Amino acid sequence: MTAQARARAIGGPLLDRPMLWLLALFAVAEAVIVFRFIDGIGAVSNMNDGYAWGIWEPVNVVVFTGIGAGAYSVGLLCYLLNRGHYHPLVRPAVLLAAIAYSLGGASIVVALGRPWNMYLLAAPPLWNLSSVLLEVAVCVIAYVCVLWIEMLPAVLDDAARSPERARAAWGQRWGRRLARAMPWIIALAMLLPTMHQSSLGGLMIVAGPKLHPLWHTSLLPLLALVSCLSMGLGAVVVLTALMKHTWSARLDGLLLADMSRVNGLLLVLFAVVRLADIAWSGKLGLLLVPDFHLAFFVLELALFLIPAFLFLSRRVRQNRARIAGALAVVAGCSLWRIDAFLTCYDAGEGWSYWPSAGELAVTVGMAALGVAVFILVSRLLPVVELQEPVVSTSVPAAVAAFVLSGPAEAAQGQEAPRVTAGPGAAATRPAEGAGAPG
Repeated sequence: MTAQARARAIGGPLLDRPMLWLLALFAVAEAVIVFRFIDGIGAVSNMNDGYAWGIWEPVNVVVFTGIGAGAYSVGLLCYLLNRGHYHPLVRPAVLLAAIAYSLGGASIVVALGRPWNMYLLAAPPLWNLSSVLLEVAVCVIAYVCVLWIEMLPAVLDDAARSPERARAAWGQRWGRRLARAMPWIIALAMLLPTMHQSSLGGLMIVAGPKLHPLWHTSLLPLLALVSCLSMGLGAVVVLTALMKHTWSARLDGLLLADMSRVNGLLLVLFAVVRLADIAWSGKLGLLLVPDFHLAFFVLELALFLIPAFLFLSRRVRQNRARIAGALAVVAGCSLWRIDAFLTCYDAGEGWSYWPSAGELAVTVGMAALGVAVFILVSRLLPVVELQEPVVSTSVPAAVAAFVLSGPAEAAQGQEAPRVTAGPGAAATRPAEGAGAPG
């Protein structure tokens, strides 16, 4: 996507202590993966014929791609609905998405019982055209390619700023060529996740009575699509706060507040559709059964409606409330996806599943690798818009998505003056906490 005026590499050491810890976690995961391919999947996983997928699919694929849907959500707002208003958020969202989807695709390879049959994806005459998983696989592979193509402007921007004339000329020349192709690439970036995110929901329709009735519905494709949009927006808000907290990235509180209000409407839509479907299908009696399914259902609903209340109230202008709500959204959407794919799925008598230490190690290691790659790319390429002066800390930027402990609170209730910009401007108002734009 087009270059951002103030985006630049954050710099700093490539192998500091946090990076070494992240790589150590991935090294453990890599050892488990190597052992899996040597001795078989049963050596490291508790998956069985009743539970043909464990946590790798619900977490590494379904949750990771939901977090990565921030590029899809922000792209819709930026390029289709708001004419570039959300542009400063695009490049970090695309990088997050490219990493999350790549890790999800890699996790599928690890989980396949016969990974050597993957060559069949390159042979369309042999495809099973009635398979939902085929559509998901093809769309995800294509989308991963599109996402990394969308990161090429960062590479070309970096080259165009090079003091070497030949390299700068190369970056400018290919940057102009890529800019002409970007409308078509962006169109694919909007189409592909719409297809595979809805298909992921449709996948669990075939589970029938094995999936608890509070989760099983013909509206699963719609719910999966709405949840990915909401989860992606929440993830971008959290990511932006983390980059502000760790790298002194620019943070436009008004922009994030506007985006969170949109998210609040998505959260209400999800809750209304789900409750209306339960009522319409005659399942209200299940809400009176005091079991763990009801507990998960109530928790999910609370994690949707509480942030919706925050986002649609005046408190959305406060950094702390907005970030807390965004974290709740990511947690709620993640929980709904894990419940629909695993927790509330019952394979029948005689079958049980609990993730093994190897499965947990791979999931944690993949997440650690994603954080490390985000930091590495941000240090080397112009991805993040930074304030002056640049302040680089040793805290890795995506780690605090789980451990954020008190981001800097902006002046509450004070709204920055709006700045009128010409058509096609990258931003329409000054960043919160920053001086006048340069």
